[in-house]
Amino acid sequence: MHRLTAVFLAGDTKARFHAGDLRRATKVHNRRLYPMLARLLERGWITNGCDEPSSDEPSPQPYYVLTDIGRRELNRP
Repeated sequence: MHRLTAVFLAGDTKARFHAGDLRRATKVHNRRLYPMLARLLERGWITNGCDEPSSDEPSPQPYYVLTDIGRRELNRP
């Protein structure tokens, strides 16, 4: 979880992270990544959405964004 939250904190306040990018940055397999993302979503520390389909990516690509609450909670000592 530490690696995942570090990636979110390294981004600016509007940074969007796709699951593939998070997986590569953290070197965490999907079986571990998605439960961690679900926990952060439940706590309200991240939100999610989908990019619009494009000619490059025909299916919508989900992304995750750190919330202000999440940034505050994850920056606590």
